[in-house]
Amino acid sequence: MKPLLVEILESILRTDEKLAYTIECDEEVLVHPTRDTSLACNQKEGDKYEGVDAVDEARIEIWENQNDEYIGFIYWTNFNDGAERIVDYSVVLDEKYGLQKTYEDWEKKYELL
Repeated sequence: MKPLLVEILESILRTDEKLAYTIECDEEVLVHPTRDTSLACNQKEGDKYEGVDAVDEARIEIWENQNDEYIGFIYWTNFNDGAERIVDYSVVLDEKYGLQKTYEDWEKKYELL
């Protein structure tokens, strides 16, 4: 099963090839604009703190790369306890990209494990 953040990013990025994401913490850019979801978080046992797993909280921003247009954000926490949490997100990510549905679908799959 893919990590929650990867599921979310893939569901958003597949809607438009011009979209990219960044990950920031305390105004430091951890992941520069990219479509590569393998940089979002640790995805297998032994990965050493990349993306959101490198910090306790982060802001994932969605951009239209071609025009450098800001689309929206996801505020994320994990506090190194393994629990993935969306704390807040911009309304456009739900209205335009169905973020809440993606989250709920992931939760259902997780419960079946």
